[in-house]
Amino acid sequence: MTDGTMGAQWLIRARIDDADWNARVAALGGGSAGYMHTAYLDAVAPGWGALHFADGCLFPIWPRGWGPLRQCRQPWFVQHLSTLPPIGQNQSPATELAERLTQAMRGALKGACLLEFQVDEPPPSANQIPAGWQAIARTTFRLPMDPETARAGYSAHHRRLIRVVDGLHYAKSSDYESFLRVFASQVARKAGLSAQQMRTLKRLLKVLLDGQNAALWTLKRDEELLCGCVLLRSGPRLVYQIAVNSRESMQMGGMHRLVDHILHMPEYKGLIFDFEGSDLPGLQRFYSGFGARPHMYTRWAFDERHPILRRLQRI
Repeated sequence: MTDGTMGAQWLIRARIDDADWNARVAALGGGSAGYMHTAYLDAVAPGWGALHFADGCLFPIWPRGWGPLRQCRQPWFVQHLSTLPPIGQNQSPATELAERLTQAMRGALKGACLLEFQVDEPPPSANQIPAGWQAIARTTFRLPMDPETARAGYSAHHRRLIRVVDGLHYAKSSDYESFLRVFASQVARKAGLSAQQMRTLKRLLKVLLDGQNAALWTLKRDEELLCGCVLLRSGPRLVYQIAVNSRESMQMGGMHRLVDHILHMPEYKGLIFDFEGSDLPGLQRFYSGFGARPHMYTRWAFDERHPILRRLQRI
């Protein structure tokens, strides 16, 4: 199906060439790259497809539901999303992509839309934002990784929390089942994740840990998992993607210790540790306490869902 205004064609998953798609992802190289591999999207958004614009750019979208409840939205557990231009071509400006997606909603896309994408730049001025869109300033925290100077920027608080304690074991792990058990008890309910989203997360962890672009780091005492985090390799960044902290770990600074251990790993030298950001002051203090510096990016969002869908679903 083609939208004549902007030349946008809807591609179902079966029509997407994995080799071409993933070559574009590799060439993209930025913060979106880790989230846009076909294996990642297959895990979190079964049945996803893409808009194919007249200039060859691709943009992934997840159609869901039927009839009046049909909608097109961003896949779950995808923190950064952008267009995939043909190799050698520059990405479209964010304002242009927003206009393209608006036009596509009148043609190639059918159903209500909850569309999002993220760009690594501050928001534009209000008069540059197309009608119906929001451009929301967000802050992430980033830190160049160098094991030899890892603690140079630590706060006094962080230095106190990482004092040596006997009996702790740090390791890369493939035991995502234990990780998910702690996640379910400590994070899922607070975050309001549904049973379906938890099944999706389990599927995603299996895909990530079977591949080469992610690692699960854990801190244990004996055989008990105190805390853990999934790190996703995304171009030159190592993204602190999913983390869990048991109650005991919270009391003894377990995640501080685990991140400190990771920052000293020679294999990660030269990468940028990206904490993914948060608007919560406590988490911002956690990130900045390692010497990470704030970096602004923009979340673009368009929500055209029926009010009933907005009440039934979480963004």
